[in-house]
Order: sequence, then structure tokens, then C-alpha cells
Amino acid sequence: MGAFVIKGGEIYDPAAQKWEKKDIAIENGMIISGMPSGEYQVVDASGCKVTTGWIDYHVHYFNHGTENGINPDAASFPCGVTTAVDGGSTGAANYEMYRKSAMAYSDVRILNMLLVGSGGQVTDRYPEHLEKKYFDIPKIKKLFREYPDNLVGLKSRMSVGIIAPEDAEESIRATVELAGELGCNVSVHVTNPVMDLEKLAGILRKDDMICHIYQGKGKETCLDADGKVREGLLKARERGVLFDASNGCNNFDLEIAQKAVAQGFKPDIISSDINPSGFFLQPLHSLPRIMSKYLDFGMSLSEVLDTVTRVPARLVHRESLASMAPGTEADLVIFKVKEKEVPYSDRTGHTFTGHQVIVPQLTMKDGVIMYCQADFM
Repeated sequence: MGAFVIKGGEIYDPAAQKWEKKDIAIENGMIISGMPSGEYQVVDASGCKVTTGWIDYHVHYFNHGTENGINPDAASFPCGVTTAVDGGSTGAANYEMYRKSAMAYSDVRILNMLLVGSGGQVTDRYPEHLEKKYFDIPKIKKLFREYPDNLVGLKSRMSVGIIAPEDAEESIRATVELAGELGCNVSVHVTNPVMDLEKLAGILRKDDMICHIYQGKGKETCLDADGKVREGLLKARERGVLFDASNGCNNFDLEIAQKAVAQGFKPDIISSDINPSGFFLQPLHSLPRIMSKYLDFGMSLSEVLDTVTRVPARLVHRESLASMAPGTEADLVIFKVKEKEVPYSDRTGHTFTGHQVIVPQLTMKDGVIMYCQADFM
């Protein structure tokens, strides 16, 4: 394992909430104080910014195991991602196959939310069964006991066509109750919600999450009839409920996002929901491309970086992944913020032109360079 010193970059430490100019030394897969003990390679990061590797909190990486799975390493390292949380690709019935297949052959760190429906999100041809009567609670508890370092949450989907309105509230209440017993949080997919969003938010607890918060399908969006962020969502945020922008292809509306962010309703997490139909393609493309548009929506670079570092690291109980302090994992991304016109679109036909884009130059995981732009170094 090589040793490196990264020189000349502007360093952002999410854990310390601080920018500074300094050198970063890496040895034996860790950030160290002082200089490496032996030979090392200098990485010139002049004109670049350096921070901890990004955490994509909502991906679908069960490659070849589900219709929505993609190649984990190809979707991660070129995009500055060193850790990803799979958003319910598997349930109790097929999680262990995921561990023994796509996860076992991937270098990116993959953590998992377990879908409460046992079959996971295997196909879009028909919905998973998320009714309470189908929960395999004994097996879910067994898996959380056996894999406490990997299973970090429960996932549910409260959408029209996935679960009937008469079953929705019972299902989400049972999911939250089970999460309480497991000591984890819940992430709820809400595209074209099957129940009132404010009521749903009222059921959730601190650190539970609504994902796809800027979706625009159906009558239930984060905005009321006057275009204002709904009061029940603001009250839920005061209680500690979190909101994930989670772009995806069908789960995001440009106009709703712009209106909400302009009112101060910024995402706690920005994730990709990456899948085959949006893998380096509009309207999803990649995590750094998604992050970039929030700069043009008015968020600061520090705020955007926190949504892919500090906040998700806390939720997965690996705060060191968001720290640049000596003794922490050398998961790093060197990137530039380039000024150029960048097109965005959504599936409803809305378009937007951004004027700055975040471009990873080098990605390092555990002190090993996993990606480097052809014109960098």
C-alpha cells in the first residue's frame, strides 16, 4: 500500500466544519500527522478542493440480482463515492445472496437498508408486498443481529400502485415500530404518495427519512396549493425527521425543488438513487452532477458537501468517514468546481441550465487510488 502527500489543495473537513489550506499525508490506508515514514508520492492538488470520500445514501447496486442494479465500482469511484447505502434492493429473502455476489466482488464500501418486503425491489414489472401481514419479522431481526455492521436501516415505499391506501398507514407504523426494536432508522420512498405526506411525516421519528422529497407526481408533494412548503413537513423537520433529495429518474421535479430550496427547505441528504436508466444519463447522470445543481439552487458548497459526508456518516454510525483528522480512513476525493453551462431536465419536461459543475479528479479509498482523471497527476 503506497504512501502519499496531497499538497496545494483547499481542504474541507466535514466533521470539523472547516476549510483550510494544508497538506494531507497518507500511510497504511490512514490519514496521518506528520510525514510518511518512508518513500511517498506527492499528489499536486493545486486549484482543487479535497474532502472525505462521498457517501451516496441511496443506490441500487445489486448488479445482475435485480433489474435496477448497476455496477457498484463503476458508479462510485469516478463519481467521488467511496461508501454507498443500498436503498432496499433486497429484503430478508435475498439479502445474503447480495452479500455473496455483487457486494463480495465490489471494492466500494456497500452498506444496506433492508426492504421490509422480503423479496426486495427485484423488478418493476410488479410491486413488492409491503403489507404488514407479509413482514418476516423473525428473519429481519435475525439478519440485523448477524450483520449489525452492514444493515443500517429499514426501507419502505408508500406509493400509489405499490401498496393500497387502506394498508399504507398500518404498514408504515409497523415499519417504524420494528425499526425502534432494531435500533435503526427508516427511509420512506414517497413518489406519488399513497397517503397524506404530513400524516406520514408525523408518524416518523428523529432521523427517520422521507426520500424523493422533491418529487412531483400525484396530489401529494412537499408544496401546498399556494406553492409553500407544507407546515406538517416543517414541523417534522423540527422534530428531527430528515429529507433526502434522492434524485432518481422518476422521483424528482426541478420546479418543486427550486421552489422548496428557495424557501429554505434544503435537503439533509443528496443521494442519487442510481439505476440503469439513469446511469450517466439524464435526468439522473451521477451524484456529483446532482450535487452541482444545488449550488445553482443557492446552497453553499459546504452545505452540499455535508449532505454527502457528515450527515450520512452520522446516520450509518461511521463518523470517521466524514473526518479528515489523523487516524481516520484515507477515503478522499479531490475535485474541482468548474464554471460552465450544464443542462438539467426531469421526466415532466422541465429544464434548467446550471453554471457550475463539481468534477472529481481523483478518488482514494483506504489509501488506494481507485480513480484518476486522465489529465490529473
